[in-house]
Amino acid sequence: METLILFKNLLIFLIIIMMAFFVRKNNKVSHKLQKDMSYLLTDVTTPCLIITSMAVEFTEEKLIQARDAFIITNALFVFSYFLIYFLLKFYKVQEPNRSQIMVGGIFTNLGFLGFPLIFAMFGKEGLYIASIVNMVSNYFTYTMGIGLIKKNSTREGKLNVRDFFNNANIATLIGLIILFTGIKIPDFIYRVLEIVGGATGLFSMIIIGLMLGEMDLKDIFLEKITYLMSFYRLIIFPIILIAIFYIMPFNIDSLVEKIIVILFAMPVAAITGIFSAKYDVDPAFATKIVMQSTILCILTLPLILYLYNFL
Repeated sequence: METLILFKNLLIFLIIIMMAFFVRKNNKVSHKLQKDMSYLLTDVTTPCLIITSMAVEFTEEKLIQARDAFIITNALFVFSYFLIYFLLKFYKVQEPNRSQIMVGGIFTNLGFLGFPLIFAMFGKEGLYIASIVNMVSNYFTYTMGIGLIKKNSTREGKLNVRDFFNNANIATLIGLIILFTGIKIPDFIYRVLEIVGGATGLFSMIIIGLMLGEMDLKDIFLEKITYLMSFYRLIIFPIILIAIFYIMPFNIDSLVEKIIVILFAMPVAAITGIFSAKYDVDPAFATKIVMQSTILCILTLPLILYLYNFL
């Protein structure tokens, strides 16, 4: 049943993506719309969605879920780094593509695709867990991720402290304070946050469609290495993760486990392309691995969830 729900939501997302794709392909809107909507998504709608997802009654179960999500996510990012580093010893890739593949193999598209999908499937209870995962992801993204990309850059650039205190992380901290203290958000403010946050899924799909509309789709599927990247990100790592959970000697919250499997089966993080463009490190290649894995995940995500539920 959950696999069917996931597939239906992905199909809905695909239709919205294709609508935006054709609008951009026919030059009905400009590149500026994508940039403006990306800002609204990351700095406005997503933080609102995070805060409302945490404005729930604090229980012991919520504390256990936060603990499990925090510990497991930290461990998985460290494990991901060493795994992709080890595998690349057997498949020689030149820099800067090697570092871009490492970033793509470690980080998934939590914000643009993960949040909307988790919210659609599990509601605010699932989004609360996803917010904890995202907070940990942001920390690793702006340390490990940006470091891997910047080492191949000829541009000067320092890591801005503001990168750590992005709006999504600030919203998560505010949400945790609300959760643990029991502070009640006034109804009219909550309603504003709920309406704005509700636009996150729509904005995400439109942005992905606009990005695809600026590319020649044939280019996305020409390079062999991009297929290997997608296969690892969408199939190999999620299966390894499911196996780890299967043989794990201790129990964790079942919803946390399921959401982590879904989030780590997401496509390559959009930040791979964003960082590559910002520091002028072969942005074309980064965009290809992001977009190809995004397209293929529509087929692979339901299979991964089915495998997880089957075991």
